[in-house]
Amino acid sequence: MSALDSIASRRTLLRGMFGGGALLAAAPVIAACGSDSSGDTSSASATSGALTTVTCQLGWKKLAQFGGHFAALKNGYFTAEGINAKFVSGGPNIDPVSVVSSGQADIGDANGSDIMLAVSKGIPVKAFATIYQMTPNALMSLGSDPVTTLKALEGKTVGLPSTERPLLTAMLTRAGVDPKSVKMVPVGTDPSILTSKQVDAYIGYGTQQGLSLQQAGNDVKIIYFSDLGNPDYGNALFAKASTLSGKKELMTKWLRADRKGWEYFVAHPEEIAQYTYDKYHNESGAVLADEKVSAKAAVPLINGGAARDHGLMWIEKSSFEAVYELYKTAGLITKPVDYSAVMTDDILTGAGA
Repeated sequence: MSALDSIASRRTLLRGMFGGGALLAAAPVIAACGSDSSGDTSSASATSGALTTVTCQLGWKKLAQFGGHFAALKNGYFTAEGINAKFVSGGPNIDPVSVVSSGQADIGDANGSDIMLAVSKGIPVKAFATIYQMTPNALMSLGSDPVTTLKALEGKTVGLPSTERPLLTAMLTRAGVDPKSVKMVPVGTDPSILTSKQVDAYIGYGTQQGLSLQQAGNDVKIIYFSDLGNPDYGNALFAKASTLSGKKELMTKWLRADRKGWEYFVAHPEEIAQYTYDKYHNESGAVLADEKVSAKAAVPLINGGAARDHGLMWIEKSSFEAVYELYKTAGLITKPVDYSAVMTDDILTGAGA
């Protein structure tokens, strides 16, 4: 069988979210094969014949935030579509856009804004679905000194992954706040920098790092980016444009199976959190109680927004347009964007959305 064309970031408990720029060393990613012996793929039945492998580079480690993928594996949805689905863990030195664009994986996930920025720089990737209708990225602060608006960041120190600096700069500018009035400190993957009061605010995943801090007994205020004027998608799925056009049927089958997995996750978040923990916690370092809380908190971010009208994983141009205006205001994108190059809903509609 022929091969496909070559190609807040996340966390463990009190660790991890966003990616750097190193590439994964990987072999060609699409081939006719049976199930992966690692257990990360669905097993073919005796009569199903060869499966086509599709590899997805995750933005972070195998945690409940990716539970819908694992539900689809668990329930055999990919196998039913003739696909051997593989999901590769991300990490602090892995940039999914670079991995996909260089041919080391077929699919990746990133913020919708990251995909648009990549396209504006001439990188030929395109979004075709999203896990989160509203990014789980959030502004976190201590209850004893709450920072709940962008305006309140003036004169404050905020810790954030370096990859999020352009987005925060854009948000501040759009809100009428001089970015120079905010001290932005690049931080590692441990949000305890907030509870130790080394920073006044912290940017991370509210559904994960924020809730983990709260679970540990800390009074932490969590304000999601969607409440700060940023309608960005979180964990938007993308592939090379040539993959989406040249392997449309295969990508449609993959997404149809994946959507079923996310439908199952939304209905059974704690069950899939348990399954994900049982299967991957030795490599992810996850804490079960936090994973269950995180999974439940993620549901309204997954099935809200446009998903209420169009079904899970829906994407639309208006969200990318709003993010473009943020970046344009901040001077981070200076040229018009061809939205047909940024996103497509053809795979979604073909998958039943």
